[in-house]
Amino acid sequence: MYLDRAKQFIIGIMGGGQLGKMIAGAAAKFGMKTHVFTNNKDSPASHTTSNLTIADFTDEDALISFAKSVDLVTLEFENIPCSTIDILLQHTNVYPGKKSLYIAQNRLREKGFMQELEIQVPKYWSISNYTELQEKNSNFPFILKTTEMGYDGKGQYIISTDSDIQNLHNSLDWEKEYILEELVDIQKEISLIVARDKGKNTSFFPIAENFHVNGILDRSVVPAKIDSYLTKQAQEIAKKIVSELELIGILAVEFFITKDGSLLVNEIAPRPHNSGHWSLDACNVSQFEQLIRAICGFPLQEIKLRFPCTTKNILGTDINDCFHYLSNPNASLTIYGKEQAKERRKMGHVNIINT
Repeated sequence: MYLDRAKQFIIGIMGGGQLGKMIAGAAAKFGMKTHVFTNNKDSPASHTTSNLTIADFTDEDALISFAKSVDLVTLEFENIPCSTIDILLQHTNVYPGKKSLYIAQNRLREKGFMQELEIQVPKYWSISNYTELQEKNSNFPFILKTTEMGYDGKGQYIISTDSDIQNLHNSLDWEKEYILEELVDIQKEISLIVARDKGKNTSFFPIAENFHVNGILDRSVVPAKIDSYLTKQAQEIAKKIVSELELIGILAVEFFITKDGSLLVNEIAPRPHNSGHWSLDACNVSQFEQLIRAICGFPLQEIKLRFPCTTKNILGTDINDCFHYLSNPNASLTIYGKEQAKERRKMGHVNIINT
């Protein structure tokens, strides 16, 4: 009976990037089909899915047709209009849920949400015009970010002097809203991925330590070298967040560990996360499979780390020099299949197992 059910079950995936591709692979492991909705005909997931819709994320007719063709929908990125989710929800269930998307796609809402839960975050200010930014010309350094759509260092500006503020006068779109954050002096940056299923059960992946270069995640090392107290504290915070969001699926929580050992939440992502790709090779269950389990009503797998692991991102034209990893018996190379190797663009990753 399961085989018949799996063959007929179709998971809708909003977004056609590498995360969508790997979600589709996890669904295929269970014998399920997928239907990807993307606005890019050459997206990585478009070549691995059972069904494909290429349309704008605001195309109501295409969204309705897509929603009616699947049994449920999940997301591979959070920058999808909430109005799009409203359309889908009229015809099918969407996971992780609208509330998670609404909070995570705007940095000011995200920070405010954390404060309501009494979760510590870096100090921040809402900036809606250049004058407001000028008034903050003390206690440098800061980092100015767009409230929406910024990722991998895009839409982010380090401010260390008055000259930095002046240089932003004509270079920014002041019709947008920004968030100004204190630039925290940290010991480490870590991330934790938590899964939550329809029965409100949660499971935690081991915590990874993250290393960035020019605002982009360069590598993640698991397990992070932190004490058991911080691990437990991070898990409690993550569980509090997913419970309040009523999330079904998985959530990545990025933390700063300050010099005095405090935890600050930097940001959240209600989807698979770049810092969890090690789970594909070093764990008994990947973040993508755990997502499928959570949204389809299967039992969450008890998570076990089989080997310490480092995930190294492959960016831009570095893709041309990465195939030496194929001769490394401890390396597992994944190429996303993007058409162009643009600068700073994530083209693939390699997991290096420490046996």
